[in-house]
Amino acid sequence: MKEGSTPSSISRTSPDCIQDGETCSVLRCGDLAVIQPRTGYRFSLDAYLLAAFVDEKPAAHVLEIGSGSGVIAVMLAARKGLMVTGVEVQPVLAGMSRRTVELNGLKDAVKIVESDIRDYHASPFAAVIANPPYRPLKAGRLNPEGSRAVARHEVRLDLDGLMDSAGEHLRRLGRFYCIYPAWRLVDLTSAMRAHGLEPKRIVMVHSFPDSPADLCLVKGVKQGGRELKIEAPFVVYQSPNTYSDRMTRLFTTLEV
Repeated sequence: MKEGSTPSSISRTSPDCIQDGETCSVLRCGDLAVIQPRTGYRFSLDAYLLAAFVDEKPAAHVLEIGSGSGVIAVMLAARKGLMVTGVEVQPVLAGMSRRTVELNGLKDAVKIVESDIRDYHASPFAAVIANPPYRPLKAGRLNPEGSRAVARHEVRLDLDGLMDSAGEHLRRLGRFYCIYPAWRLVDLTSAMRAHGLEPKRIVMVHSFPDSPADLCLVKGVKQGGRELKIEAPFVVYQSPNTYSDRMTRLFTTLEV
């Protein structure tokens, strides 16, 4: 889901901070900035929604699968006090996210690992977070731009692979948080249950009050009991180019 306007760019002159073909964008949720490609994969409202949805105690150790430019990791560390390990398979994005972490003074709270998640092994985490590629390879045209293709289509990691990795890296009763297209909600919850991640909480995300859901925010618990809560829908815009009151509060509080 795209933003109504692009975050304003800020000027950072250090050659170690921003490189050719990159921008440095200020986040809406505080004095934070993210380095990202000028063209190619760029973060969207999905990042704010997922970061706000994560409900973990400060100092909890969490894993982000596919950390991209590092936007969710820095929000969780800076605004929610979490200790984040981000695993990113694309070298260019991993490098950008490391510089983003340094830029925001979060090296003690965020670690970026360049790796395929299937090759990464560590002690179990309290939570796993993912904004994964959501289109099967045969669904829709594959974007010719590499980072966008990997972010949108299951080029490197399909849904079963994601659930496998999430389950492996979660301790018992650990939490899994994900944002996914509403049209694949059944696929997501079915895959979660098949891998021992019981769906517990769902928030449907709508662009406008009278529009169908575009996205879903889903929380699961490893080896949890069967009890699902479907919360009130979240509406992003009250009218074209005007955020809802709830979305405006989310930018400030980073809570759904």
